[in-house]
Amino acid sequence: MSKNHISPHTNPHKFPNSHPEPNTCDPKLSSPNHSPSPNLSHRTINSRKVSPKLGHTVESKPRTKKGTKKLTAKGKHSPIPSKTTNEGAYIPQPTSSEIHLEGINNQHSKDHLYENLTDEIFLGDDSLKDTQYTNTSGIHTEKFQKLTYKILYDLYPKYCPKCNVILSKGVKNRPDLVRCHNKNCHHQVSRLSYTPLHHFKLPIWMFGYILEESFIQFPKVITSVEISKRLGISYGSARLLKQRIQVFSSHQVEVLRKLYYNDLKDTFKDVTLPKVEEEKDIKKHLGKKLYRKIPHIDTCVLYSASQRSNLFRKRFRHGGLTASIYQSDSVGGNQVGILTSTIATQNGCVFFDSVPDQKANTLGVLLRKTVPYESPLFSDEGYPWLWGIYKKHRSINHTAHSKEKRYKFARNRWSKLSVHNQVAEGNQRLLKSAFSAYNYVNPKYSQLYLNELSFIKSIKAIGMDRLVSAQREGFVPNVSRI
Repeated sequence: MSKNHISPHTNPHKFPNSHPEPNTCDPKLSSPNHSPSPNLSHRTINSRKVSPKLGHTVESKPRTKKGTKKLTAKGKHSPIPSKTTNEGAYIPQPTSSEIHLEGINNQHSKDHLYENLTDEIFLGDDSLKDTQYTNTSGIHTEKFQKLTYKILYDLYPKYCPKCNVILSKGVKNRPDLVRCHNKNCHHQVSRLSYTPLHHFKLPIWMFGYILEESFIQFPKVITSVEISKRLGISYGSARLLKQRIQVFSSHQVEVLRKLYYNDLKDTFKDVTLPKVEEEKDIKKHLGKKLYRKIPHIDTCVLYSASQRSNLFRKRFRHGGLTASIYQSDSVGGNQVGILTSTIATQNGCVFFDSVPDQKANTLGVLLRKTVPYESPLFSDEGYPWLWGIYKKHRSINHTAHSKEKRYKFARNRWSKLSVHNQVAEGNQRLLKSAFSAYNYVNPKYSQLYLNELSFIKSIKAIGMDRLVSAQREGFVPNVSRI
């Protein structure tokens, strides 16, 4: 057996690609006025040759010195051919009724922000030269500059008011500008205007780099202190860069929520559940494919208020989880902790929302715009007001007592007839682990931090290409048009 060859293209931060490839964007995915998506990278994958006699794999190796020979599986000295595969920028997408937010095959999460990037960049190489921060710990700044421009092109496109087409042609030596590709029209505008990068003063590649790193290091979060040390900038600049990413995530979370709502509505439109009195297993009734798409809801507390913040006074104002996030009235009664509502699907999207209490008027608004009435819903017994609204709502009693006197609690108090909310509880465990890096978050800005984690978790499950194609086909509204 020959040793496996590690390609230098496996490192996303080094080794820039140099061989352009033709545009492979499917014209059916975009409207006639849309231009092809720009490129970020070109990947070359070495093919494997399997010997029919020996039955083992021989991988192609890098070029050796002149005069040396390579031994094939048959024993002859001949060079082993390699094959270059071209991956399309967007795979053919299903119709709106077939879009599911658990990702393709629901097997593995995405490893990078964009998976398939082989379209030619609409900017020339001379217009992407970054004169600042060229020696930043070996970071490939040109790649992440293209990544930022691709995100802006896909999710915040600029339109020509005269020709009504997407502005897709760059301006030489001015990479922040984009103009119309028609010869008789010279309309040009800034790529950054009225986007999360409006009046962005740092080098443009820093936004793409931190966003990609946040995606790769998930579920670990990147704090402002870590951004400051890694990029060699001040803490104030790092904090503002972090806020830009949070604003960008907040925009896309609302689009994902709408796409999630439409998917559940189409999936469970004609699906019925057995009655509670029948005591039938729901997983066997629906099947594994539909059962995994059922949303789960739950609430948890982040950064609860201790008696130290209460001047060692007890709290009597609230009850339940809200008693640990508010101070006593004698010391002001301010909110100190964070109460989070979680809506999650197995191997799919998750939405975290900061709420002041657990009342129906508070949680019902979030639940109504995320989960349609046609969809089944799993929760614990903290949502008794859902029985008359969601007909397919099922709950599990975590405090169920055992019928035998020698046991206090029943062993099916966590899951009964395949009804549980462990998907939401598992995502809340991930949320608590991630937020431990922040030490403390002010409740005033808690929704920005929650949106950032929700966006990264959801995109890691479904991929950025699914979000872009859904916006191009009109399944969800485009943020730049709102």
